[in-house]
Amino acid sequence: MEALTAMVLLVAVMAAALQTLTTLRHALWRVTGDAQVRETRRITRYTLAQELRTGLAGIDWVAGAGDSVALRAFRGTGVGCATVPQPLWAVRYTGLRRPDPAKDSVLVLAADGVWRVAELVRARAGACGDGTAGEVWELNPAVPEAVVGRVFERGSYHVAAEAFRYRPGRGGRQPLTAQVLRTGAGVGSRVSGRGTGLDLRLAFGQAPVATTIDSARVWPRETWP
Repeated sequence: MEALTAMVLLVAVMAAALQTLTTLRHALWRVTGDAQVRETRRITRYTLAQELRTGLAGIDWVAGAGDSVALRAFRGTGVGCATVPQPLWAVRYTGLRRPDPAKDSVLVLAADGVWRVAELVRARAGACGDGTAGEVWELNPAVPEAVVGRVFERGSYHVAAEAFRYRPGRGGRQPLTAQVLRTGAGVGSRVSGRGTGLDLRLAFGQAPVATTIDSARVWPRETWP
């Protein structure tokens, strides 16, 4: 009888401990999950707004099949600063990073007022006509009387596989946030184009937390309505 009583008490204690552990796990998930939701919301809105700011809707970026935005991701600008033989071009460059011929192209404005896309074949350190530091680019095709060049990589942003992701060129989709999004059909997260901005819907929620829908209009940061 005493052994049976001890066993019953042991089972009761284990059940209580399991319930406490489950409660703590749920509480921890909520605290961590709330922080991840806020961070995902902030990163997604800010990143898309920044990228839209540097391009034109329908030309430099376009919404995809409900879950993506394909774009020219502009990374810097070069301004002609010296005369060098074609197909070379000396520029004074400023940007988020250095030009990378392995993945970058250049959108070039020539003296005739026409924008042309050229492949960035090579980029090296050089000097401007006034002796200050610059860069020398080789473009293909060469652009006579080039004035300004905008360095860009082709990429796309996605709300897919439970996260906000960036895909450079034809590479894999790299996560920029934690995997806290509901994606796919039904109540999944979505992004669609409308005018000069995007309609963004982020669906959050994993068991045991119910789905939360966060909808926002994302505008280029220089054209807030």
